[in-house]
Parts: sequence; structure tokens; C-alpha cells
Amino acid sequence: MRKILIYAAAVLLVLTACCKHEEEEEILYARTVLVFMSGENDLSDGVQEDIDEMIAAKTDIRNHCLLVYVDEYNSNEVPYLARIRNGVMVDSVSLRDMGISKGDTCSVAPGVMRDIINYAFRKYPSLNNDYGLVLWGHASGWVIEDSVTTVAARRRNAYGYDNGRDNNGRGAWMNMHTLSEVLSQVPHLRFIFADCCHFQALESLYELRNAADYIIGSPAEIPGPGAPYTTVVPALFESDSFYTAIVDRYYEQVFSSIKRVPLSVVKTSALPALAQATKNVLQSMKDTLTQTPYPSVTGLIHYYYSPLFNDANDFILKYAEPEAYATWKQALDEAVVYKRMATRWMTNTDWSYNYSDFEMTEERYGGISMFIPQNPSQRGRYLKYNQDIKLMSWYHAAGLSDLGW
Repeated sequence: MRKILIYAAAVLLVLTACCKHEEEEEILYARTVLVFMSGENDLSDGVQEDIDEMIAAKTDIRNHCLLVYVDEYNSNEVPYLARIRNGVMVDSVSLRDMGISKGDTCSVAPGVMRDIINYAFRKYPSLNNDYGLVLWGHASGWVIEDSVTTVAARRRNAYGYDNGRDNNGRGAWMNMHTLSEVLSQVPHLRFIFADCCHFQALESLYELRNAADYIIGSPAEIPGPGAPYTTVVPALFESDSFYTAIVDRYYEQVFSSIKRVPLSVVKTSALPALAQATKNVLQSMKDTLTQTPYPSVTGLIHYYYSPLFNDANDFILKYAEPEAYATWKQALDEAVVYKRMATRWMTNTDWSYNYSDFEMTEERYGGISMFIPQNPSQRGRYLKYNQDIKLMSWYHAAGLSDLGW
């Protein structure tokens, strides 16, 4: 009898282990991607449209996991996390149920964003620690503002812009150095795909260099509709070619016969070498650049009509000697592993204003921007930006400080 009981217990133990193994197999994914939708602002009307596109995506992602965190203007619903599976949204869980908040909250508050990402990746873990993060919303690159402001909505900063449930005109956002701190407290990311404006700025990219292997986005403003998720979602889960696939699917979306979104992919491990190469080439250009304290720039990528984002390749090409430029360009090509060019694109809130004050070519387009300090004598317009750039790690790593800028 005792032998029978021992045998039964052994069988039960094996069956339990098998069931546990099967259960683990069901919840471990090849890749988990979280789309973080910071839409409690003037982009709120586009939230459901993009979710519908994700649901409609024709792809078999049974071995992968697509998650979406949704924060939008909706008085009947607090922010929530859900999974998109087999053409439907399932497993919705509120911030309250996640143990993060009892109600609505600012999604770009550092602790809140960190806890949301950690909850998502802990509940839907990747077998190979292969995680992707899509940043959906507003952004304005490296430009630094206070975390909360009463400035008009068009003065958005960095990432997020959470305008609050009552839409009272006070907006909270997350600067790049804070985003870097948040992402240092979550699992390392295979990629960040920024579906927002001005993300491919060297100042921002360098700040986030330890957060992800690849950063995908645009150095310019993007039109309101953003990425075409019906075709982009399958690209998010491609094995090794995901970053070229994401860019190509996005680039295929044409807003008119001549307007596309300029895009690039940056390999973050190559950014320190690019910073050193930039430091070297700027030193070689020092005599030329210091003849006038503020060199003129071309290849402008405006920030509400202010030339704060300048194509880095176009600038170095203009001022460096050919040999020095060639050496720097090699470092650039190691960092910018893929890019698609646009000759002009749309901007402004109604996407009707065309950038046409420069001529962009394949030779000049580098896919990433860099701030060149501007003359603050124009009513002090650029004084703040000239000071704020000094707070960015890139300013020192790339040797801008050595030029007295």
C-alpha cells in the first residue's frame, strides 16, 4: 500500500511538472512589444483609430505578444493595459487592478511609467528577454522644459504630454534624461520605435543609448496619423529584419505625391564612437567655426519655425575638410544602420505647411539631427536653447563644449 501511495505521488508530481511546463510555454513569448499610448492630449481622437489598425493587422503572432497601454480623454475609463490577440483586445486591466493607481493619473510620471512597463513585461515575459517599446504620442526631441507647465499645447517637450482628464491646458511631459532613468529600471529593450516627432536627435539618442539596442524614428515632425499599424505590426515581430521592415512599412505611407516621413534606425552601441568622431571632426573645423560665433546651418528641421534640429550629416559635410568628413561619416554609417529620405515633409498643426527652405538629397541626408547653438541676439530667442544644450550628455561627449558654444 505504501509503495502504491509513493508511486501515485510520483505520478502526480510528474503530471504537475508537465502541466506547469505547458503553462509556462503558454505565457513565454519570443518577443513582447508594448505600445505605450500617451494620448491624453490633442491626439486623443487618433487613439482608437490606431488601435483598430493594430487589431486589423494581418499577421500570425501566436508566438509573440502585442500589448497596448491606453491613456486618452475618456471620462468613463481610466488608463488601462490590454493585449491584442487574434483580432480582438483581451485581458484588459486598469491601473487600479495593476496596483499602480486608484484612478486616472499622469502616465508620464516617472514612477507610473516605470511600473506600467514592468507590470506588462512581468505578466507577459519574453523567453529570450526580447522586448520592444513603441512610444506613441507627442515629442519634441531634447528640448528641455519644466515637468508641468501652463504653456499652450503646441509647446510640447521630449515625450508624452499628458494634459489631464479635465483638459485644463496644463501639460505634463517627460524630458529625455528622465525617460533614460525610467528605462534603466525596466528590462533592456531590443528596440524603441518612436511614433512621435523629433526623436532621432543625437542629443536624445545619446541619452537613451543604454536603454535599447536600436532606436527607430524620425528626425523631423511627423503627420498626425502617425504609423500605419496595419502593416507595421507584423514588422514589429520580424526576427532580425524588424528595424528595416518597420521603417519600410512606415515610409510606404504617402501623405501626398511628394510628402513622406524621413526615418532612420540607430544602433546605440555605436553612439559612443560617433560622439568621439564628432568631437574630433569639430576640432578639425574649429578655426572655421569660430570665425563667426554662430555658423549658419542648412538642412533645417524646424521646431515650430525655430532651427533647433539640423541634419548632422549636412552640417559636417558643409564645414569639414573632405578627409575629416570621410572619417566622421564612417562612424555615422556605423550608427545609422538604415534610413529613408524625404525631400520635404509636412508640419504645423494642420499639416499644411511644407518645409521647402532647403534642398535635401541622399548625399546630404544623415537621418539624425544635431543642435547647433544659435545667435541669441534675436530678442534672446535662442539663449535658453544655448544654455539647455549644456545639460545634455551629448554636449560634452561630442566636444561642443570645447568650441566655447
